[in-house]
Amino acid sequence: MKQFFPIFILFFSCEVCKADFKEAALIEAQKYEAQITRDIWGVPHIQGKRDEDVAFGLAFAHAEDDMQNLIKNMSLYRAQMGLNEGFDGAVTDYLIKVLGIRERVTSRYESDLSLEVRKVIEAYSVGLNYWAALHPDSKYITNFPITKEDIVVGFSIQNLFFSGVISSIEKLQSGIGLPKKQTAKVQSNLLWKDLVLGSNAFSANPRKTGDGSTRLMINSHQPLEGPLAWYEAHLKSEEGWNMMGGLFPGSPFILVGFNENLGWGFTVNKPDLSDAYLLNLNPDNENQYWMDGEWVTFQKKNIKLPIKLWGPFWWTFNREAKYSVHGPVLETDYGVYAIRFSGMNDIKQVEQWYKLNKSKNKDEWLKAMKLRSIVSFNAIYADKESNILFLHNSSSPVREEGVDWTLPVDGSKSSLIWNKLVPLEQIPLIVNPESGWLVSNNQDPFKVTSEESNLKPENYSPTLGLQTRITNRANRALELFEETKYISEQKFKAIKFDNAYSRNSRAYKYLSQTFETNFQEKHLKDAQKLLKDWNLKTDFDNRAAALGVCVISPEWLAEQNQRTPPSPKEIFKSCVDRITLSHGRIDPLWSERNFLIRGDKKISVQGGPDTLRAIYGREQEEGYLKAVAGDGLYIYVEWDSKGSLKSESIHQYGSATQNEASPHYNDQMNLYVEEEMKNTFFDTFDLNKNFESQITIPFH
Repeated sequence: MKQFFPIFILFFSCEVCKADFKEAALIEAQKYEAQITRDIWGVPHIQGKRDEDVAFGLAFAHAEDDMQNLIKNMSLYRAQMGLNEGFDGAVTDYLIKVLGIRERVTSRYESDLSLEVRKVIEAYSVGLNYWAALHPDSKYITNFPITKEDIVVGFSIQNLFFSGVISSIEKLQSGIGLPKKQTAKVQSNLLWKDLVLGSNAFSANPRKTGDGSTRLMINSHQPLEGPLAWYEAHLKSEEGWNMMGGLFPGSPFILVGFNENLGWGFTVNKPDLSDAYLLNLNPDNENQYWMDGEWVTFQKKNIKLPIKLWGPFWWTFNREAKYSVHGPVLETDYGVYAIRFSGMNDIKQVEQWYKLNKSKNKDEWLKAMKLRSIVSFNAIYADKESNILFLHNSSSPVREEGVDWTLPVDGSKSSLIWNKLVPLEQIPLIVNPESGWLVSNNQDPFKVTSEESNLKPENYSPTLGLQTRITNRANRALELFEETKYISEQKFKAIKFDNAYSRNSRAYKYLSQTFETNFQEKHLKDAQKLLKDWNLKTDFDNRAAALGVCVISPEWLAEQNQRTPPSPKEIFKSCVDRITLSHGRIDPLWSERNFLIRGDKKISVQGGPDTLRAIYGREQEEGYLKAVAGDGLYIYVEWDSKGSLKSESIHQYGSATQNEASPHYNDQMNLYVEEEMKNTFFDTFDLNKNFESQITIPFH
C-alpha cells in the first residue's frame, strides 16, 4: 500500500492546485469586461471601455481559436523547448537563459514599462487564464497560469531572433569566414528554421494613384501554420485604441494593420545588429581574458536545462555559461568569442508596439518608432492625409568608423564596445517621395521607389551594415510600378498577385545557366526547351512552372541562408527525374502540382517561391507541393480623396486557426486561391449588419 501513497498525494495536490488556480482566475477576470463580436467570417472584433478590457477580450478570443499555438509559444518563452523537442530544443533554451531574458524582465518590469502598458499586459494574461479556468479538463491546463512576465519575455525573444545574432553564432561555430572550415557543433532549432522569411508591402498616394486616393497593401509572409502564423483581430476601446490587423499567438497588440487614420506593414530586413569580439585567453588561467592591458576574470552562471529523454522521462542538465564585459561568451574550435547585439538588454518592445497601436498620425507613429526597442523590420506606412513613407528600421549601434565589423573584432579594446544606437534620422527614411509610391520586398533600402526618389547609399555610414540584396519580388514590384503611370485599385491588387519571375532576378540568371549545357539525352533536351520557352509565370495552366520552380528553389533557399547554391545543372537533372516520376510527364500543369491544403480541402493555388504571389511549397511523398509559408493574412487599405476608409483582407485558411470543429477552420480558402478579398467590417455599422455571434465576458 505504501508504494501507492506518494502517487495519491501527488494526484490530490495537483487537483487542489487546479481548484486554486480556477478560483483565482475567475476572481481576477471580474476586474474586466469585454464584448467579443465575431463577424460572418468568425473574425473577432473586441470592444471595451478601457484598453485593458480589450486586451482581456483578445486573449480569450484567441484562446478559443488557437490555444495549441499559444501554449507552444509559452514553451519557448519559458525556455522549456527541451522538454518538448529534446536536445534540439534545449539549444534555444540555452540561448534564452544565457541572456538572462526572464531575470531581466522580472527585475525591470515596473521600472522600464509604463503603467498603461503594464495594465494591458496583465489583462491579456488574465484573459488567457480565464479561458483555462472555464476549461479545467483541457490538455493544456498544466501550462497555466500564464503570467505577465511570460508575455513580455516573448517580445524580448523575438528581438533575439531578428537581431541576426543566431546566424552570427552559427557562422562562428561553423567557421564560415574564418581560416579553418569545420562542421558546426551546435545549430539553433528555431520554430521557423527551414522556412524562408520574406514579406511585401506597397503604398501609393495621389501622385501615383491619379484619383486622389492613398493605398496600402500589407502582406507579411509567415509559416501558414504553427506559432508564427497570422491571426486576424479588431481591437477597439473607448480610450482611443482602434486597430485591426494581424498578430501572433501571445501578442496583445496588432503587429501589422490599420486604424481609421493610418496603417503600416513590416517586412524583414537584415541590417548588421550583432558583433563578435575575439578574446585572448590567459594561457595560465582559462577563466581570464585580456582587456585594456590587464587580465579580467569571466563572470559565470550555471544554466539548468530540463531535457526530454524518452516518453515521460526527462533530466535536468547543467551547463556553465561565461560572460565578458562585451556579453555572453561562445567557445568554438576557432577561438573564444564574446557576442553583443542590439536590444540584448531591452525589455521595452511591448511599450513600442502599444504606442504604434495608439498612433493617430504620422508624427505620433514616427515618435513611437524612435523608441528603437523593435530592433529591425522595414516599414511601409500610409495615412488618410496622403502621407506615405518607407523606413529601414534598424537599431544599429554607433560603431567606430574604419573597422571591418563584418568579421570578429579585437576583444581586448574597450573602445570597440558600443553602447549607443544610431539616431533614427541617420537610418534610411523616405517621406512622401516625388514618385508617389514605395515598395518593400526584403531588398536594398536604396531601391524602393523610382530612381530619382531613392536615397543615396553614400550618405549613410558603412558601419550600419545595410543589406544589398534584391529579391525577385522587389524586381517585379519596381518594374510594375515603374511601367504604370497611374495605379488604380485594380492595378494595385494585380501587382500584389503577380506570379512571375523577372528576367533581371537572380533566380532567372541561375535558371538560365542550364540553357548553356549541350545535353545528349532526349528527355533532358525536351526539358531544357521547356524551360527556355517558359514565360516565367506560375499560373494554373502553366506547363513549365513545375520544372522551373523546382530548379529555382535551391537558389533562393541558399541565398536566404547566405550559402552558395548547388550546381544548376545537377539540380535540373534531379528535378526532371523527380517530376517525371511523380507526374508521369515533365510538364504537368502548375494546378496539378501546387496546392493549399487544410483539413479535407485541397485546392490548386497560383504563385511560387519569391513571386509577389508568394507561395512556398514543400514536396510531399505523393509528389505534389503543399504550401507551408508565404502569403498568409494580407490586407488592402484605401483612403479616398475625401479621407473615407475602405479595407479588405483575407486569411489563407480561416479565423479559427486550430479549431477543426469550427466552420471558420478553412472557410476563406476558396477566396484565397481565387485571389479575392473580403470586407473587414472595420466600421461598426457594417459589423452590426454582418455579425455571427456576440458575447460579453466574463460570463455571469
